Amino acid sequence: MAQDSMDYLWLHDLLNDVISLTTEEKRAELMEKYRLEHKSETDQLIIQDVDVISELILHSKNNGSLLDHRLSALTEEERAELAETEHIIDENLFDYYFQPIVNTTDGEIYSYEALMRPKSSMKLTPMHILKYAGLVNRLSDIERGTFMNVLGIIDLRKEDFLGKFVFINSIPEAKLNVEDFRNVTRLLLKHADTAVVEMTEQSEVDDESLEKLKERYRNMGIKMAIDDYGSGYSNAGNLLRYMPNFVKIDRSLLSGIQNSPKKRHFVREIIQFCHDNDILALAEGVETAEELHTVIMLGADLVQGYYTARPAPEIIDSIPEAIKQMIKRYHQEREDGIGQQVYLADCAERIVLERLMQSKMKRIVIGANGNGDVIVEGDPTVDTQMHIETKKDFSGKITLENAWLTSIKNRPCIDIGEDNNVTIVLRGDNKLDLGGIRVPESSKLTIAGEGKLEIDLDSNEYYGIGNGIGLLHGELVFEQSGRITINSKGQTGIAIGSGNGGIIRINAGQYRLNLQGDVIVGIGSLYSDNELVIHDCDIGMEMTAARGTAIGSIGRNNDITIFKTSAKIFMSGIELVGIGTLDGEKTSINVREASCFVNIKGERCAAFAALEGKSNISVTQAGVSLTVSGKQALGAGGFTGDTSMRQETAEIHITLNTPIDVMEYIDRSRAEFISGQIILTHNGEDIVSRKID
Repeated sequence: MAQDSMDYLWLHDLLNDVISLTTEEKRAELMEKYRLEHKSETDQLIIQDVDVISELILHSKNNGSLLDHRLSALTEEERAELAETEHIIDENLFDYYFQPIVNTTDGEIYSYEALMRPKSSMKLTPMHILKYAGLVNRLSDIERGTFMNVLGIIDLRKEDFLGKFVFINSIPEAKLNVEDFRNVTRLLLKHADTAVVEMTEQSEVDDESLEKLKERYRNMGIKMAIDDYGSGYSNAGNLLRYMPNFVKIDRSLLSGIQNSPKKRHFVREIIQFCHDNDILALAEGVETAEELHTVIMLGADLVQGYYTARPAPEIIDSIPEAIKQMIKRYHQEREDGIGQQVYLADCAERIVLERLMQSKMKRIVIGANGNGDVIVEGDPTVDTQMHIETKKDFSGKITLENAWLTSIKNRPCIDIGEDNNVTIVLRGDNKLDLGGIRVPESSKLTIAGEGKLEIDLDSNEYYGIGNGIGLLHGELVFEQSGRITINSKGQTGIAIGSGNGGIIRINAGQYRLNLQGDVIVGIGSLYSDNELVIHDCDIGMEMTAARGTAIGSIGRNNDITIFKTSAKIFMSGIELVGIGTLDGEKTSINVREASCFVNIKGERCAAFAALEGKSNISVTQAGVSLTVSGKQALGAGGFTGDTSMRQETAEIHITLNTPIDVMEYIDRSRAEFISGQIILTHNGEDIVSRKID
C-alpha cells in the first residue's frame, strides 16, 4: 500500500497545479508535460479525466461571469426551455427516428441516420437541446446519451437494420469521462460492422485530438462521416484534415440546385474531390425530384432527404417503388451521358481486347444477348482500361486469356450480376487493377483453369474476390490449378470473402496474399459466422494490420477445416490471429494431413485461436509450427483459457516470445495427446516437450 501511494504522488501535484491555472495556454502546457512523463495506459486515462476537469475549472474561472450574464439575458420562455432541456437530459427522455440513406445506383437503402427526437410537451427540437446543453456545459451528457441510446437500439434490434450502416451523430469536442468512454468503446467494438460516427465539419476539435479520434475509429474498424459540408467555411484542406469515409453535402447547397449554375459547379467539385480520395459523396436534404435528378447527374453516390424517405420511428426496408425506379432511370441517364462506350458481347464470342481499345470501348457487358461461353483475349503487358459486367440471370463460362482489366475507382473489375452462375477460366497471365471480382449474394462464381490471376487493390475499403464490407457474397468455388495473387493496401478489407460472409469452397490452387491495412481478413469474413473448408492447395500470406485474421473472421464465430494443404502465414501488427477469430466467442479448427507454418509479431495475438473466446483445436497427421511474439502472445488457444486440444500422429512446435506466463492459459486436463510430438518453447526454454509413439 505504501508503494502504491508513492506511485501516485504525481497525481497530487497535478491536481494542485490544476487549481492554480489561469490561462488556456498554461493548461495545455501542463497536460502535455504530464502526458510525456506518465505514459502507461492507466496514467493516460487519469490525465484525460483531469484534463476535462481542468477545462471545466478554467472555464468556470474565466467565463463564470459571462455564463451568469447569458443566463440573466434569457427570456422567461428561454429559461423554461433551458429547465426542460436539463430535465430531458437528466431523465434521458429521447426517442430516435431513422431516416434511410439511399444508393443512387439502384434506389436501394444503403444505411440509416439516427435522428434525436426529445420527448417533451414543449416540442423542443434537437437544435434547442444542443443550444441549451452547450450553454450549461452539458454537451458531454448529450454525447454519452446519443452513443449509448443509439448503440443500445442497434444492440436490441440489429436484425431490423438488415446489415446496413447506422450513422450516429457525434460532438467530438465533448469529452467523455473514463467510464463513459469505456462503455461507448465496448459497444462500438461490438457493432463496428454497423456504426458510422458522424460529426460536423465545423467541430471545434484541435488537430491532436482529431488525430487520436481518427486513429481510434480506424483501429476499431469504425467508419467516419462529415456532416454539413459546404455550410459556412469549407475547403479541401479542411476535408483532408478529417479524411472521412463519407461526406454529407449540406442542404444549403442542394436547395434549388437545378436552377443555380454556381451551386452545381461547387457540388460537382466536392463530388469529384470525394471520388479522387476514396470518399462516398452523400447529398442530404433532397426534397424534390428536380434536386434528386441533378445530384445524381453530378455523380453523388448516396442521397438522403424527405423526397426519398422521411425519418420515422420504424425501420423501413425499402423506399417507395416509384422513387426507386426514378433513381434507376436517372442513374442510367447519367451512365449514358458520360459517353462511356459499352460493348455488348454475343454468346460464344471471342473478344479481342486490342480491337475494343481501338474503338475506345470501356465496358464489356456479357449476357445481354443470352447465355453462353465467352473468351476475353488480351496482352498481359497492355492495360486495356476496361472492365466486365454480367447481366442478371446470366449463366456461362468466361475465359480470361492474358487479359489486363482496370476498374473505375472503387468499382470491381469484374462485376457479376444478380442470380448468375459464372465460371471464370484462367489462361496465361491475367491482371485486375484497382478492383477485384464482385459476387452478389444471389450468385455463384467458380474459378478454374491453369493460368494466373493477379489482383491489385488500393482503396480505403477493398475486397479481392467476394463482396463489400457491409454485404454478403455469393457462393465462391475455387477449382483452378494456377496461382491467384492478391496485393492490397487500404483501411478495411478482405482478400477472399466479404464483410457479412457467404459460402467459400477452396478445393485447389495456389494463393499468395499480400495485405496491408487497419482491419483485415485474408480468407473468410469480417463480421459474420463462417464455415471454411480448405483443401488440396498451397497458401502463402503476408499481412500487416492493426487488427487482422489470416483465415477466419474478425468479429464472429467460425468452423475451419484445412487438409492436404500447405499454409505459410506471416503477420505483423497489433491484435492478430493466424487461423480463427479475433473477437468471436468460439472457433473450431481442424487441421489434418497438412503443413501449417504461422509466424506472428504483434501486441496481443495468437496463432490458432478464438482470441477472446472458446477454442476447439484438432491436429491429425500434420506438421504444425507456430511462432508468436508480442506483449501478450499465445500459440494454440486464446486468453480466456477455454481451449480444448487434440493431437494425433502430429508434430507440433510452438515457440512463444512474450513476457506473460503462458501456462496460466493452458488447461492440461483438456489436452489429448494420442501420438506424435509437441514442444512448447517459451522465451528460449522448452517448458513442454512430449513425445508419444
